Amino acid sequence: MPRPNLEGIDGILSRMLAAHRHKPAFQLALCANAWRALLGESAVQKTRKLAFSDGRLTAYLVSDSLRHELRAQQARLLQGLQEELSDQLEIKELILK
Repeated sequence: MPRPNLEGIDGILSRMLAAHRHKPAFQLALCANAWRALLGESAVQKTRKLAFSDGRLTAYLVSDSLRHELRAQQARLLQGLQEELSDQLEIKELILK
């Protein structure tokens, strides 16, 4: 009996997600997951809103002290986000408000 042509789960998921990669809500969800992975839960709780458009990620923060700390590390934070999303999305600029 011939063996059926089986495809791995990673191939199936990548094909399913390929259709959604260019949708704004999907891109924003990718950014939010990377933001959470990089900064942790306490910073996420102090983030009012994230917005992604044209390669620019804008983070609206509740805490002035967090905004000051992130601005001091803005280049490293942008690099970390780019590494986290390297094969999925390109972030060109990070804006902290």
